[in-house]
Amino acid sequence: MTPQSTGTFDEERAALAADLRRLRIDRGKPSYRDLVARAKRSRAGIQLSMATLSDAFNGKRLVKIDTLMALVRILHSYDELGGEIPVPGHNAPELAPWRRRWQAIAALQSGPPAGERPTAVATPAPAPAPAVSAYALRFRLVGHPGPVRHLAFRADGRELAAAADTDAVLLWNTATGLPYKYRGRIEDLGPVAFAPDDSLMTVNNEDTRSVSLWDPVLRTRRKTALEKHHLNGIARLAHSPDGRLLVSVDTGGSVRVWYASGHVRVPSAFDGRAGRVTAVGFTHDGQVLALVDDPEGVRLWEVFGAQPLSAPLADQPVDPDTAAFSADGRMLATAGRDGSLLLRDTATGLPLAPRPAPRTGRIGALAFSPDGLLLAVAADDGAVHLVDTATGRPAGPALTGHRQPVHAVAFSPDGTRLATGSHDTTVLLYERQAPPVTAPAVDSASASDSGTVAARALAVLAGAGRPVALPPLTWDEPLVRVAFSPDGRTLAVTTESHQVLFRDPLTGRPAAEPLTSPVISPWTLLYASDGRLFVGLAETSTVIPWDPGTARPAGEPLTGHSGPVLGLALSADARLLATAGADGSLRLWETATGKPADDRFPGHAEDALAVAFSPDGRRLVGAYRDGTVRLWDVSGPRGLTHSQVLHGHEGPVWSVAFSPDGKVLATACQDGAVRLWDPRTTKPFGDPLTGHGESVNDLVFTPDGRFLATVGADGALRLWDPAAGRLVGEPLTGHSGPVSGVACSPDGSLLATVGHDGTLRRWVIGPR
Repeated sequence: MTPQSTGTFDEERAALAADLRRLRIDRGKPSYRDLVARAKRSRAGIQLSMATLSDAFNGKRLVKIDTLMALVRILHSYDELGGEIPVPGHNAPELAPWRRRWQAIAALQSGPPAGERPTAVATPAPAPAPAVSAYALRFRLVGHPGPVRHLAFRADGRELAAAADTDAVLLWNTATGLPYKYRGRIEDLGPVAFAPDDSLMTVNNEDTRSVSLWDPVLRTRRKTALEKHHLNGIARLAHSPDGRLLVSVDTGGSVRVWYASGHVRVPSAFDGRAGRVTAVGFTHDGQVLALVDDPEGVRLWEVFGAQPLSAPLADQPVDPDTAAFSADGRMLATAGRDGSLLLRDTATGLPLAPRPAPRTGRIGALAFSPDGLLLAVAADDGAVHLVDTATGRPAGPALTGHRQPVHAVAFSPDGTRLATGSHDTTVLLYERQAPPVTAPAVDSASASDSGTVAARALAVLAGAGRPVALPPLTWDEPLVRVAFSPDGRTLAVTTESHQVLFRDPLTGRPAAEPLTSPVISPWTLLYASDGRLFVGLAETSTVIPWDPGTARPAGEPLTGHSGPVLGLALSADARLLATAGADGSLRLWETATGKPADDRFPGHAEDALAVAFSPDGRRLVGAYRDGTVRLWDVSGPRGLTHSQVLHGHEGPVWSVAFSPDGKVLATACQDGAVRLWDPRTTKPFGDPLTGHGESVNDLVFTPDGRFLATVGADGALRLWDPAAGRLVGEPLTGHSGPVSGVACSPDGSLLATVGHDGTLRRWVIGPR
């Protein structure tokens, strides 16, 4: 939030509104209706109205200070995932900056008293110089048999597909302006889109409810799963920026979401909802946005959550068929039937200041440049206007090469080319004449959070309140252990044949070359925070760090046990690696050097099967074949060898884990029981968790500590509430044999299980 008022009253009022919108986004983007309802049931005496929210978030007026404080309190009563938390008090410290901010802005106000609607007279500002260099015509592409209504660039920008009336799709070389005549004319329809593998997607001319893929090399056509899932012809196709999702919309406005790999349908509570979808977009974290025209008006919706993001769009007679989302999903451009143009904030649906000037004539198409700095606006007079999205003003002269209305506009993925398709049957290809102006710094979440797309983009279970299973991945041999990479983008899986396989957690596609040599032990698999993978070598006492990116060792081998290594654990600060060996001992190693760090742990009579660090690094726990669990304090002098023994299990203890807050220790045993312990007192929390009936082979806490996931020989995955010591929901089944490993994604939204049936299963469990 801006610390102090430095501009004019109008500027600071607009900045305050922008900060309120950001706070709303940070708090899970609750809808206006949710905010009003939350205020009513808060028992804090707070009342909010839809009109007040519109004024505050849009900056139409400086609301009263009591109203602002009430709104901020309600926004702070949501956590970052949109879950409800207690409403902060009147004097909560998070309110102080907002109170000072309001007072500073009110001091700038002239005219009506603070809290009333000001009637300031707007003074025109001088038009700034264009922020982005102009585009110049490079090629006029002719030969289309009818008006061109759909355009799509290949990912590298070297190929352009143009779909015209009369069932024809032509492909053009953007470097030469020449058609790919050797391929012939594709007798299909638009819309057109390039898939992540660069094959071309078209709508079948004989059955417009089906989509075909054209191989760019073999020139062959194959069907896809997108066949007759829609009741009407397909009108729009859009891939998410990361290429993992595909959205299809039919002429009746129904929307379907697919995994781009294999075109497996993604279920959504949005299916069958009343209203006509007219535009789709994607946020940086994988959420699917839709513009819906329903009886209540034109509104923004979130497809996966099936929640409206805004009240009906105001301030413009919106033409729902002419709208576009920016690549990061932060902006929506809407055209009015009166020729007006508005840039809107997708978090609120409200116009962004300043308002672009109205235009004359109907707007036929809109497209944002990839960096979001430009908006191309196609008009029915044949001109294409470029708008600077920061100011709403023209970014150079209009492009006037067409003689009839323009139906389609598209930027190349790198923004260096702009294609326009017209009713005059031509496509004009423009090229930027100077290097692009450096874009403003983008929120780093767009990069750092990309690994959570497998979870957040698939939070379709939120409406159902239960886990959702993704399509299984199968092999011809048993799978033993599974682990997520620190960024959540890769799943590592060990096989009984001593390999490590790497898969994308969402698509299931290979994410790196498999580790086939040296021969590894399938029971030892651990990712470090720097992306290295620690694995134990089969039939030896050695552990090696491995770099999946280069498919090479990433450090010195760790050798010291007198038997095979059976368990691995990493300290929270990633400085120490703990190993459990068949020789009954635990050992500590420096991860940076691979050198031994401690030898205080004497050997045990039975194999050490598992090991874990407490989150604060003060305790180390070892689990043994004789059913005992030993808890060591590693915060004292290195010579200390005292341990506390936890008795209760009646068989080998296969897995141990601390809760994220370190207050609970969970152990899984061959006797079919899961026990929860207080690591401070070594006393058990209540009775054992039973239900598997057979050996419990592995367990993991979700990062927020709300759930404990366990898997066992009965083939089921169970979720437990560790605080209440009870099962959550029904057991999750699907494996046809014992399940040997379970892992949770770093953001806590996805569980992965592997089993003796050679199956990797993924379960969406959040965010909740």
